[in-house]
Amino acid sequence: MGPELAAPARLATLGLKLGADVPFFIGGHNAFVEGIGERLTPIPVPPAWLAVLKPAASIETRAIFGSPLLVRDTEAVILAGFLADTAGSMRRVLDGFGRNDLQPPAEAHCADVVTALEILQRRFGNARMTGSGSAVFARAGTAVEPMATIPADLPPGWVGRMCRSLEQHPLVGWAPD
Repeated sequence: MGPELAAPARLATLGLKLGADVPFFIGGHNAFVEGIGERLTPIPVPPAWLAVLKPAASIETRAIFGSPLLVRDTEAVILAGFLADTAGSMRRVLDGFGRNDLQPPAEAHCADVVTALEILQRRFGNARMTGSGSAVFARAGTAVEPMATIPADLPPGWVGRMCRSLEQHPLVGWAPD
């Protein structure tokens, strides 16, 4: 048996069994995530506004991962190249770096995802699905106030929120080493 892992590392290992995004939240900081969620490299990301829309419809994760539309051969982003140009990397993050390969299957499965993306695209000029659906988000600026607000006339059952990103999770460090 190897050396004992610190509490956060043990939690991250256990959390990975629950879901690929759990280690990120246990880490407590913005991070570049690789593998299936187990390799985290902290990166500083300036505070930003995010508009989030959650349609009334929900999507089973199984439906997304079982979809023939899910691309499974996406070229990996190389962390070293991303971090080599720190200023450029942060600009790419703020400009919407990356993509969500789960979005096309979700759009095909749920028309509300498409509608939510269209609403945010018209309002903010950018939109993407958050995870496996059905919530979507748009970057809404980095100033003291967001560049726009959530539309007031959302369909029944939908929830819209303006959110401010965090530099670290409020509970970072809660698990002692």
